[in-house]
Amino acid sequence: MPELKISEIILRERRKLNLTQEELANALSVSPQAVSNWERGGYPDITLLPRLARFFKITVDELIGNDQATMDEDMRAFGKKYWDYHYTKSEKLALAKEMYIKYPNNFELMHHLGDAIVNQMESIAENLPLLKEIHQKIMSECTDEEYRRASIHRMCYAATDEELEDLIGQSELNWQEAVAIGELREERYTLQGRFDEFRRERNATDLLIFMQYLGRYCMNYYGKPNNPVFTETFAEPARTAAWEQHKMRLLEQFDASGHVPDAWCGCYAEASLKAAGALIGCGKSDEGFAQLEKTFSLYERWNRIPDGAWMDLGCEAVFGKATINKVVSPHYISDIKFEDGHTVWAPYLWLFWQLKGDIFNAMTKWPWFDGVREDPRYTALFARAKDMAEAK
Repeated sequence: MPELKISEIILRERRKLNLTQEELANALSVSPQAVSNWERGGYPDITLLPRLARFFKITVDELIGNDQATMDEDMRAFGKKYWDYHYTKSEKLALAKEMYIKYPNNFELMHHLGDAIVNQMESIAENLPLLKEIHQKIMSECTDEEYRRASIHRMCYAATDEELEDLIGQSELNWQEAVAIGELREERYTLQGRFDEFRRERNATDLLIFMQYLGRYCMNYYGKPNNPVFTETFAEPARTAAWEQHKMRLLEQFDASGHVPDAWCGCYAEASLKAAGALIGCGKSDEGFAQLEKTFSLYERWNRIPDGAWMDLGCEAVFGKATINKVVSPHYISDIKFEDGHTVWAPYLWLFWQLKGDIFNAMTKWPWFDGVREDPRYTALFARAKDMAEAK
């Protein structure tokens, strides 16, 4: 590894600015003796390197004498050793640490150093400050999404439970992130031997995946009729009928009798409503009206469940003893709760907020009903839907 020439560079850059050692020391809030020591061959504290580089308006690599060609060659040599199976984990970690001192702003190196630290879980406490340091650099300065996600991933293993929640907040948590974080927690708990928490997290993640599967496209059916997304949603009634009937069959598998647990009753009722409308929309009026008749009894069951009640999600072998409370309105925030009191965020809340006016709204706005509005069966059921919507 070539000798660092930082002393020559500090001297050169100071003279460019026509500063004395004392003036440079004052600007950096260090002693004149420190500057003198640097220029005689001493090495500044690593935490001062970014400040020195900013002051001289050069990069840290330029400050410590790392030209691009040298850095590329060093990184190639590092990679050859790092991926050599003859090197132990501790040797790879020591190698990465040594390189990080020389190239403290190289994100590829930070990425490998982070992996080397996490691969040495037995010494994680000792190296956690360094892991946090490179994580902060990556999150504040790096734009490479792979490195950013990998850094959060590593911190999920190493951070305390409290720090983990702060880390999760650094990401804009959509459904995909929620599932990814759940999977990271599962790995974290296995590594740490916390198997009860692992099982609970696995149940929660499985539940989130199932909710996403059921919840896709739901809101497209309740938009404005002149909205292109709303119009497109109704363009394939045969596909919609098949999809919603498939969802209903899934929910009927929670036990051998085909009973749908309370928590899924509203979702099941809504799937029945969409299947009925779609069947009518593709010309299967008799089947569609029969399904619509069943839909009323499903919504009546859902409406009997009190607002805010904690409802069983069923399928204990897959989801554990999970419950969710009935959502009162689209603005109500709910969580999934487990037997030990632990809660997780619940996306796709519209699976649990079906309203008593849904059937009336659908029969009024959905174009699938346009061809049957004079049918006596439609007239009778429309009146029934209106009564349900207006009931107190």
